[in-house]
Amino acid sequence: MFLVLAGFILIALIDLIPMFRQHSKNQIIAFFTFFCPALAIALLVQLNIEVPSLLLLLDGLFKAVGLSY
Repeated sequence: MFLVLAGFILIALIDLIPMFRQHSKNQIIAFFTFFCPALAIALLVQLNIEVPSLLLLLDGLFKAVGLSY
């Protein structure tokens, strides 16, 4: 688990430092929008917790909207 956290910290440092220097709020928000769920899923997988499929969630969402195949 240490390597997973170290990898995510390294990625965050490499990507966030230029964003903070440019004062780019939109890029920082977009980064965290994808970074936080990816970190959470990676930690759950590392802890051997079964992560439900996102495709099942999307299928239910599309059926509720009326966009099913």
